[in-house]
Amino acid sequence: MSSRLKAFSALAMSLSFFLPATLHAESSFVDHRGKTITFEKPPERVVTIVRSAPIIYRAVDEKADNIVGMNKDSLTRYFTKGIYAEMLPEMAKINASAAQDGFVPNVEAILAQKPDAVIQWNHSEKLIEPLERAGLTVVAWRCCTEQDRLDYISLTGAMTGRNDRAQAILKAQADTLKTLDGKVAKLDKSAFPSVLHIDKVADQIQVIANGSQNLSLSGVTNPAADKSGEWWRTVDFEQLLVWNPDIIVIPAYATDLSPKDFFDNPVLANLKAVKEKRVYKQPVFARTPDAPEIFLTSEWLAAVAHGADFAPDFRKQIRDVYQLIYGAELTEDQLKAILESESNAPADKYVELFG
Repeated sequence: MSSRLKAFSALAMSLSFFLPATLHAESSFVDHRGKTITFEKPPERVVTIVRSAPIIYRAVDEKADNIVGMNKDSLTRYFTKGIYAEMLPEMAKINASAAQDGFVPNVEAILAQKPDAVIQWNHSEKLIEPLERAGLTVVAWRCCTEQDRLDYISLTGAMTGRNDRAQAILKAQADTLKTLDGKVAKLDKSAFPSVLHIDKVADQIQVIANGSQNLSLSGVTNPAADKSGEWWRTVDFEQLLVWNPDIIVIPAYATDLSPKDFFDNPVLANLKAVKEKRVYKQPVFARTPDAPEIFLTSEWLAAVAHGADFAPDFRKQIRDVYQLIYGAELTEDQLKAILESESNAPADKYVELFG
C-alpha cells in the first residue's frame, strides 16, 4: 500500500471510529492508552494540558463554554495574537494555569476548576498519575503520527457528543487529500522536487529530518530524511550545499525567519532554491501540526512545487475551511496574513499562485 493510500486509510479509520451520537447521550470510547472512558453526558467542565487541544475542542464543539482551563503555553502560542486570537477572542479569557512546566499538571489549580475531564498526553505516567490519584478523569492523547492527529478530532467528537462535527471536519480533510492524490499520482516520482524545511539559520542549520507531514502527498521528497526517527537534524553549510534542495520551506512556527533572510544571506547564495527564489514561508494554518486545518499544508506545498492546478481557487478553499471549522468569516487582511503574503512577496510566483 502506498504512503498516500495509507493516509486515506487513516482518515477513513477516523471517520468510522465512532458512530454518530445524539447530543447529551452517554458516550463511551477508548483513549490512546487503550482505556475505556465513559461520560453519562458530555463533560461541562474540561481542562486541556495538551497545547493544541483547546483549538481542536473549540472547533469540534463550536464553542468554548465548556473549556475551563488550559496550558499557559496554549494561551501564549495561539490566543494572545494572530489569527486564532482574532477569530476566537473568547479563548484568551480561559484560565491558563493547568500546567507548571511543559505538560506537568498543576493539580491544585486544575482541581480548583472542578473539571469533569482533563485532556493530557500519555507519553509519561508522571503526566497522568497525579491527576487520576486526585480523582480526575483523564482522556489521554498520544503524539504525534498522522493517525494520532486524526484521532484527536474523533476523540473530541466522542467527548462532546459532536461526532457529526468531527466527521464533517475529517471528511473535508479526506476529500481534499483524495483529490490531491489523484493529481500527484500522475506525476513522475523520479522527478519529484526536493524540499528542505529549515527553521534555524546560524553557525549551523537546523532542518526537519523526520517530521510527521507526509510529503509524498504533495509530490516532493526530503533529502534530510533518515532512519533515525529524530525530528530535527543540525547540519553545516557544506551539507546544505550537498543536498542543494529545489525548494526551501520555512516552518510557520519559525517566526523570526523569512524568505528575505535567505535571499539576503551571501553564504546561502549558491543554493539552487535561493538562486531561483524558491524559498517560502509556510502559511499560518501550519503553525501547529495538530490543527484541524493542517491538511491545507499538503495542498499548498503541492501548488508551490507543481503549480496552481494542484490548489485551484485556494483562497476560497481557505475561507470555506475556516468557516466550516471555526465559523469564521475571514477578512482579506486575515487571508493574506494566513498565507504569509507579505513575507512571501519576494518568493518566485507566490503572488501569482496565492495573491
